[in-house]
Amino acid sequence: MLKLISLELRKYRFARHIGYAALADLAILLFLTLLGLTDYGAEDYAYATYPESFMLIDTFVRATFMIFAGALISRMIVGEYRNKTVSVLFTYPIKRRKLIAAKLVIIFVFTFGMILFTDVLMGFVLVAVDRFYPFIADSLTMEQVRVLLLEYTVSSLSAAAMSLIPLLFGMRKHSVTATMVSSILLVLIVDSGFSRPLVSINSIIAIHLSLGAAGLWIAWLSMFRLEMKDVN
Repeated sequence: MLKLISLELRKYRFARHIGYAALADLAILLFLTLLGLTDYGAEDYAYATYPESFMLIDTFVRATFMIFAGALISRMIVGEYRNKTVSVLFTYPIKRRKLIAAKLVIIFVFTFGMILFTDVLMGFVLVAVDRFYPFIADSLTMEQVRVLLLEYTVSSLSAAAMSLIPLLFGMRKHSVTATMVSSILLVLIVDSGFSRPLVSINSIIAIHLSLGAAGLWIAWLSMFRLEMKDVN
């Protein structure tokens, strides 16, 4: 499996995607900065407290990289079926489900890693800026930091799993458009209420975990359907 993953990373020149992710991080930072500057002094200021600030960061980071994951699914899986290049892969003396599993592992791990890394990075930047230019009303304790890291980890895992849900829609007619549209719609549904991040749908743990489980189930089911309908 590790060999397959290595081959896929080289095939798609995955270092470029890390560069694209870095640009996405920069865009998120600029957007959050602009939001903080334009909203400063408002009664419902987005960065009024640390919990609200961290939830706001996680909401936008999660949304960005769930759509990013949709683009990866479109290119690495759906696009190969649409262009018929997957037929070449299936001539290798390797089980088809292993080939797709390698792609899904890459997408899942990349999405999880980038969401968690960006959440922590943006949180660190927020705390550092607040130290020099105080604008958040409350203070941050070590206990809050420990809880936050746990929440970020769980949120990143569930978001990475949820990001696989568009695979179900994309593989129906091998449509890249359907994959991307479903990815965007999923983000809009999950992160609805982003103007008040503490009450977004994704803050409800039951929905949070259920959608993540659905994404993993879809990924698992897709691997077994390869030998039947999806190959035709």
